[in-house]
Amino acid sequence: MPTTRFIIRTYHRIPLRSEMYYMGEGFLGKGTVINLSRNGFRVLGDCLVVPGMELVVRLSLPGHDVPIEIQRVVVRWVRGLMFGVRVMKVKPEGEHRIGNFLSARLRADCALP
Repeated sequence: MPTTRFIIRTYHRIPLRSEMYYMGEGFLGKGTVINLSRNGFRVLGDCLVVPGMELVVRLSLPGHDVPIEIQRVVVRWVRGLMFGVRVMKVKPEGEHRIGNFLSARLRADCALP
């Protein structure tokens, strides 16, 4: 019987609906980011990927005109057109923008009415 491995996440996942493009060897896909954290995200895409595949991503965040380019993500799991990726390489500016966006969303979600 296979064992289930639990992974403790070090960052909060923020629910999101944001457009992204992803490029692999010989294809360009378009997807919607379903949730986002500092080190990964879940995507509903239009091109099939496989675990272990490396992709380049252009991520558009709500309220920002310029997309963030993520030089390398690795596909961790796949269920049909839904897949999860781990961020492996992003420029410090992009990392800073993602961090600021997530911090602002967390503050807004935790604010008392």
